Amino acid sequence: MVKRFIAYYRPHKLLFGADMAASLLISLLGMVYPVMTNRLLNDFIPNRAYRSILIAGSVVLLLYLVRMLLRYFVQYQGHMVGTYMQAQMRRELFAHLERLPFSFFDDHETGAIMTRMTNDLFEVSELAHHGPENLLTCTVMILLSFGYLCTINVWLTLIIFACVPLLTAVSIRLRKKMRDAFKERRKSNAVINAALESSITGVRVTKAYTNAAREQEKFEVGNQMYIDACASSYSAMGKFHSATSFITDVFNVIILIAGGLFLYKGSINFGEYSTFIVSVNLFIAPVQTLIQFMEQWQNGATGFRRFIEIMDIPEEQDDPGAVDIGEVQGEIELRDVSFSYEKDGRRDVLVRRRQDDDLSPDSPLLPARRK
Repeated sequence: MVKRFIAYYRPHKLLFGADMAASLLISLLGMVYPVMTNRLLNDFIPNRAYRSILIAGSVVLLLYLVRMLLRYFVQYQGHMVGTYMQAQMRRELFAHLERLPFSFFDDHETGAIMTRMTNDLFEVSELAHHGPENLLTCTVMILLSFGYLCTINVWLTLIIFACVPLLTAVSIRLRKKMRDAFKERRKSNAVINAALESSITGVRVTKAYTNAAREQEKFEVGNQMYIDACASSYSAMGKFHSATSFITDVFNVIILIAGGLFLYKGSINFGEYSTFIVSVNLFIAPVQTLIQFMEQWQNGATGFRRFIEIMDIPEEQDDPGAVDIGEVQGEIELRDVSFSYEKDGRRDVLVRRRQDDDLSPDSPLLPARRK
C-alpha cells in the first residue's frame, strides 16, 4: 500500500521537493533562538556586550522573517501537492467506476461511493502533505536538538532521552485501537451518506406513499451507528493523547528535578541550566508533533485503504468466448429469464411465466410471487 501511495508523488516531484526543502530550512532556523539564548546568558550579558545583544536580536528577527515566508510557501504549495494527488485519485476512481459491472452498483449505495470520492480522499490529501513534512522536520529537529543538548550537558540529555522508548511503546500499543475505531467511523459515515442520497433522490416517492416515518427510521439507524462509532473513536483517541501527553509532561518534571540536582552539585551553571530549559522544547515539541500526527495518519491511511478497495475490484470483462454479433436484425426472444438480489440470498423478484413446459414468445414477464 505504501508503494502505491508514493507513486502519486511522482508527477509533482519538483514541487514536492521544494516543499520538503522549505520545511527543512524552517527546522534549521528553529535552532537559532536557543543558540542565541545560550550566547546571551553565558557570553554577551556577563561581558556587558550590549552591541552584540542588539546585533543578535536583529539577526534573529531577520531569520524569523525568512521563516515566515518559508512557512507561507509550505502551507500553500504543500497543500497544493496534496490537492493535485487527491484530484488524480478521484479521476482514477471515477474512471474505474465507469468500467465496473452493474453488480457492483447493486451492492453499493451511491452515497457510500460518494463518501469515498470526497471525504476519504480529502483525508488522504491531508496525509500526503503533512505526512512527509512532519516526518522529515520532526526527525531532523529531534536529532539536532539532541546533539545540541548534549553540548550543554550529556547526562541530563540522556536522562530526558530515556523517556522516549516508553513513549514509543505506549503509542504503538494504543495506535491499533485508534486505527480500528477510525475505520468503523468511516464506514458509519458512508452509511449516513447512502441513506441521505437514497431519501433525497426518492423524496417524491416517499411523499406519494406517505412513507416519511419509515425513511426517518432508516436514517436514524445510520445516525446512531455514526454516534456509536464516533464515541469509540474519540474514546480511543482520548486514551492515546492523554497517555502520551502525560509522558511528555513527565519530561518537564525530570528536567526540573534532575536539572536542579545537577545545579546544586555544580555539574551545571545557572546559565547552562536556563539554556537547557529553553532548548529542551526543541526536543519535546517534535516528539509531541509526531504523537499528534498519529491521528492524521490513521485518518489518511484508512481513507487510502478504502480507495484501493474499490480500485482493486476487477473491471467488467467480456466472456472468453464472446463474439461480436455486428449489426443486429430480427426479433428478440426471451427464454428462462429471471432476476434476483444475490446479497439478500437467492430470492427471485422477476420470472417468466411458463405455459405447458413451453415458452411462448408472447408470454410477459411477471413479478415473482412472494413466499
